[in-house]
Amino acid sequence: MDYFQQPNEFSDVKISFKNENNMVLYANKVILSEASPIIKAFLAIEPDNTFVIDEDDEQCIITSNDVIELLKFIYPQFTIKITDQNINGLIHLSEKYLIETLRNECKKYVYTWLNDMELTTVDEKKEFLPRHVLYKDGTRKHIASEIGKNSRKKIVMRVNCILHKRAFNLVQSDLFIGLDIRVSTLCIWLHEYSSRDETLSSSILNILKHASTDDLERNEIFSQMTDREKTNIYKIISEYLEHQTIHEKDSSGVIHHKQSTSLMFASGDN
Repeated sequence: MDYFQQPNEFSDVKISFKNENNMVLYANKVILSEASPIIKAFLAIEPDNTFVIDEDDEQCIITSNDVIELLKFIYPQFTIKITDQNINGLIHLSEKYLIETLRNECKKYVYTWLNDMELTTVDEKKEFLPRHVLYKDGTRKHIASEIGKNSRKKIVMRVNCILHKRAFNLVQSDLFIGLDIRVSTLCIWLHEYSSRDETLSSSILNILKHASTDDLERNEIFSQMTDREKTNIYKIISEYLEHQTIHEKDSSGVIHHKQSTSLMFASGDN
């Protein structure tokens, strides 16, 4: 049984969940209070020391597993690594409860992830792919040079295989409807940071501007974003496409607007 799922001599706080009626975690008030000023203030006025995870944000449904990951981060006897599996929950909890050390670590992870993205041309089509996938064994040798014909399809298969094995913490439908699961990841992150970190939000939008509007509108996570967040995404996509527009004037003096191909994230589509 997990350390936090049974009471011990040091546990004096219960953590319950609105969406998991039978789940209770046990923690230490001092450790929680040291980590979060929000939790500290709540526990100071809570007579029975019960902290309820009551999410009113449809974008991110926090589970007991997310909170266990959080507790492992703030408890000194545990060592936890931020991964693709736990990043979304940790971002949400660290921002909501102002856990400064974890906030910084999550931002480092996101910046590293964003900086790993690279535009590349495969089979005459531009794609946004992770560098650690594009370049073999840490070298600058592009994998497309070894794959040969139909390289886009094969690179896409490799990218999707890697990402599916990592199992991003997303809704299950994203893994099967043919969309790139990174679109959902970026939408989740933008939702968390849009009103909290302008610089990081700009970096996320700088990647999202290459997504197709069709993929976005079919995406469940995007559909749950606020109107303001959607508007910001549409705006930067529009600005990007306008910047990419090639003006060609024919002999009749008519100006043709030739829009460049929308840069798509690699997906499993044929």
